[in-house]
Amino acid sequence: MSSRLATRIGALALPNPLICGAGEPVLTAAGIRAALHAGAAGVIAKSLNERPEGAAQLEAADYTFLAQDHRPAGAGPSLLNRSGLAPYAPEAWFATLAGLDAAAARSGRFVAASLVLAAEAGAVRIAGLARAAGLRVFELNVGAPHAGEAAAGAITQQNDPAGLAALVRAVRAATQGMQLWVKLTGLATNLPALALAARDAGADAVVMMGRFMALVPDLETLAPALGTNAAYGGPWALPIVCRFLAESRRAVGADFPLLGTNGVRSGEDLARLALAGASAGEVLSVVMAEGFGALGRILAELEAFLERRDLSFAGLIGRAADARRGYGELPALSGRWRSFVPPETLERSAT
Repeated sequence: MSSRLATRIGALALPNPLICGAGEPVLTAAGIRAALHAGAAGVIAKSLNERPEGAAQLEAADYTFLAQDHRPAGAGPSLLNRSGLAPYAPEAWFATLAGLDAAAARSGRFVAASLVLAAEAGAVRIAGLARAAGLRVFELNVGAPHAGEAAAGAITQQNDPAGLAALVRAVRAATQGMQLWVKLTGLATNLPALALAARDAGADAVVMMGRFMALVPDLETLAPALGTNAAYGGPWALPIVCRFLAESRRAVGADFPLLGTNGVRSGEDLARLALAGASAGEVLSVVMAEGFGALGRILAELEAFLERRDLSFAGLIGRAADARRGYGELPALSGRWRSFVPPETLERSAT
């Protein structure tokens, strides 16, 4: 693997910027090994928390891929789903993950634990268990999109900067010596303020942004797809993620690591995340659509792009974000709008 792909997330040096995000493909040790074998620099293992309702929801989970016309498609670009959490006792799951992480460390990779927030006390306790198991990275997900639809109290979003800062400080105290990454929601517009709060409270990196909640009416059944509101992500989300990465980079500074997630389907997409300010990207839906081979494909595409341009991934980080200008700073393009209207718009009135 080319050194062009190397990146860093704080003190954590990685051979490439592609991370397999938390989800059903990495619900087992076999899945985690497959992701690493396919080339991922790290794996965020399937999330859990202290609430049995979250784990129980996994057995009622459902999924559909959607084409651009919002109709079901076998392996379409967008994923709509309702999901649940890992049905394991934290101690047992983290012991498994610690063994996998120790093996991954020999090739400069990692396996991380992930918690989807239910309540602060549970988050602190489970974070402490991850540390006791010897894991090196803990992802605190405060933005799972299912919070509003799950059983009461099973999943909580934290969208208030002050509340997030208090939570991160508490979890930080339980994870001394570990990398603490905070994953933010896609359902808030104040992500830069949340990223700043997480940084100031002791997070080592911030991940953005979680998927959106959506309702997709099915034209065949005339009912909601999957019977309900559900989490929605796809390639269309990537520019939105890039905008919030750039805004957050401005808020937290260029030296603080950001990770992007939601919408990556190619190596070029991973490059776009970097240009917007991401030091790495988490992907999952593409693995659900194509299998773990998608990870190797994305890395090969990214490496080919970097070689064509004689660039390194690290050299991309933040370049587009830092080159942004306000509308008032851009040159006038007199009459440009005329190229984007029907010809009838420009016809002179008959005299």
